[in-house]
Amino acid sequence: MNHIRLNVHGLWPVVVLLATALLSGCSSVNRVNPGEAATTNAVPRFEPQPSRLNPSSYSVLGRTYHVLGSNDGYDAQGVASWYGPNFQSKPTSSGERYNMYAMTAAHKTLRIPSYVLVTNMENGKQVVVRVNDRGPFVSNRIIDLSYAAAKKIGMIGRGTAMVDVRSITPDSPIPTSQSIVSGAPTLPAAPVASAPAISAAASLPHAVWGQDVFIQVGAFGEMGHVISVQQRLAQAGITAVSVTPFGALNRVRVGPVASLADYDRLMDQLRTIGFDNAQMVVEQ
Repeated sequence: MNHIRLNVHGLWPVVVLLATALLSGCSSVNRVNPGEAATTNAVPRFEPQPSRLNPSSYSVLGRTYHVLGSNDGYDAQGVASWYGPNFQSKPTSSGERYNMYAMTAAHKTLRIPSYVLVTNMENGKQVVVRVNDRGPFVSNRIIDLSYAAAKKIGMIGRGTAMVDVRSITPDSPIPTSQSIVSGAPTLPAAPVASAPAISAAASLPHAVWGQDVFIQVGAFGEMGHVISVQQRLAQAGITAVSVTPFGALNRVRVGPVASLADYDRLMDQLRTIGFDNAQMVVEQ
């Protein structure tokens, strides 16, 4: 692991924490003890989102990222990572210091500070975290979780997990893991600001590599564009491609993806041939 000091588009210098194997960047604001960290979700509240923390774009390691104008409606799936003791108390891009026992996270494009509901799609466990840092800048990871958050959703041992990341606000209803993992409609729950307590049901269906995991290359209205994409994928040796109608669009997907290693390989390959917006989707 190494520390790289960056100046993002003329902003005040920020510390971005890069991990060469798994992840980079995460922090906290509320200090809690390890016992509390294992069970207590972050409580969403409305906070200012200063422009110095949310430039329209910034560049890290030769790649440009575009910060969202609003987190409203954000819901994405991907692979989460985490880190802990080696980064304890180190500064993050928000100016706060990392606390491995707080429910926090790092994200490349969500506005900060903000709050998201993270669902481990492999076991149904959920956690609410406060996003207050930029990262991870290792390829193919959607979010970095603090040690406490990673422990709560059961991903400490493996280091990664398939997750759904959904933006929430203090007045948002919390979708249950049933509605996320199974694709059912979102169910209303107690307001997260008062009691963001979520528990997973052991009987929930779980996402499985080689069965439920796909990479969506894009969604296109014109069939000619779809055929062109299929040809580009075939030329790159990617043949497990499906086309699914979705309203007026046709979704082009690769998969099912057999493993995390295959996911990383395919995502890197897709970026190499120009599909920078490819993303994980889980279907059950």
